[in-house]
Amino acid sequence: MVPQITIRSATMDDLPTLLEFQQGIVQAERPFDPTLKDGELQYHDIPSIIASTDSELVVAVADGSLIGCGYGQIRNAKDYLRHVQFCYVGLIFVRPEYRGKGANHLILDALKAWSRARNIFELRLEVYDDNVRAKRAYEKEGFKPHMLLMRTDLSN
Repeated sequence: MVPQITIRSATMDDLPTLLEFQQGIVQAERPFDPTLKDGELQYHDIPSIIASTDSELVVAVADGSLIGCGYGQIRNAKDYLRHVQFCYVGLIFVRPEYRGKGANHLILDALKAWSRARNIFELRLEVYDDNVRAKRAYEKEGFKPHMLLMRTDLSN
């Protein structure tokens, strides 16, 4: 049975679970990034995101519990781009047992609507090139590969 999933804005009361979700993302991304430090990492300043008027952090709720999250943040674009601002999307996470049940779609739809309401029509996110599952999920939502960041390790 598909659970009833609702989306709402995050509050500071959600912080413990959001910090847990952030570590879930870190763990999922470790196999794709040999440059990550060991231990717990903080990719995002979640309290600042919740408090900012230029950001919207949403949570997905099912069965009375938080099952996922994601945020959109209005950022200034480079001077040479056609758009003045864009919405950066990050902290996208869905608990493994709820994946494939539509939560990711609902989270991204809420962030798209929030962005459109602010007259921001360019959304961008980052995903590891080798993370085929995540890339496929984002492509399903209309995202397309745009630029590939490349690196080399000179310590060898």
